[in-house]
Amino acid sequence: MKKNNSRPSGRNNSQRPQQGGRPQQGRAQGGRPQGGRPQAHAPRENQIPRDWRVVIGTHAINEVLKVRPKQVKGFWIRQGFENSGDLREMNELAMKNHIKVELKAEAALEKFGPSQQGAAIFVEGAPEFDMASLEGLDKSMVLILDGIEDPHNLGAILRTSWLVGAQGVLIPEDRAVGLTPTVHKVACGGVEHVPVEETTNFANYAEELKKQGYWIYGLSPRGKRSIFELELPDKVVWAIGSEDKGMRVTTERLCDELVFIPQASSSASYNASVATAMALTETLRQHAPRGNRKKS
Repeated sequence: MKKNNSRPSGRNNSQRPQQGGRPQQGRAQGGRPQGGRPQAHAPRENQIPRDWRVVIGTHAINEVLKVRPKQVKGFWIRQGFENSGDLREMNELAMKNHIKVELKAEAALEKFGPSQQGAAIFVEGAPEFDMASLEGLDKSMVLILDGIEDPHNLGAILRTSWLVGAQGVLIPEDRAVGLTPTVHKVACGGVEHVPVEETTNFANYAEELKKQGYWIYGLSPRGKRSIFELELPDKVVWAIGSEDKGMRVTTERLCDELVFIPQASSSASYNASVATAMALTETLRQHAPRGNRKKS
């Protein structure tokens, strides 16, 4: 396997803990199980396959229609709203892609959340976290999210991850929020661009990432250095803990270093999505060539 030599000075690979077996190429062990393909007909109410994603929010739906129209299995719009504002534009885009639009009563859409904005789209599949594809990258970012439970936090993190060009997000299969309709809405299309992988074992991924030259930093108030004191390597993994308990000890042990984000008051802590955004944007700042840094 090709090694990445862009490491911080003083790094000693011989001191790395050996944890678990190496994940399979392409998809690591402990990942999402492969199920049968769902039927390709439009979904009926109360019969939506569990492995389909339910996407709400006009920005998120528009991104689905632009990026993966062939994976759309159904599109519901609230009856009477099909010719109003953003919904009219989405309706027209769906027709151009030969996607059938079904008009539904308000009650059918309300089960996906009170803020679904009158539409829901059903998608088969999502970007997959491919470990092998990371090897050829010169600079990259990956996230380990250890127990994010608030869908608004996960959605905001995925939106930021898309904007900074992160290559993937690892989340636990249990005790954490998954790709819910609200997550899609808050992410504003980020889910269509950032692979999210559910796993039962972060250690297998961490071992393989380290073999590829990644350095894992964990955000923790117990860190000795600020993120702004770091000279970041070209390949970075950020590990972020849950909103109330932080990272588990087992996840902390996977980190090469624990670091903190400065704050003026110690009576509270940064929101998980805000802390993640600061870590990712600092990485992007350091990775960007001087004189070639895009403005938002």
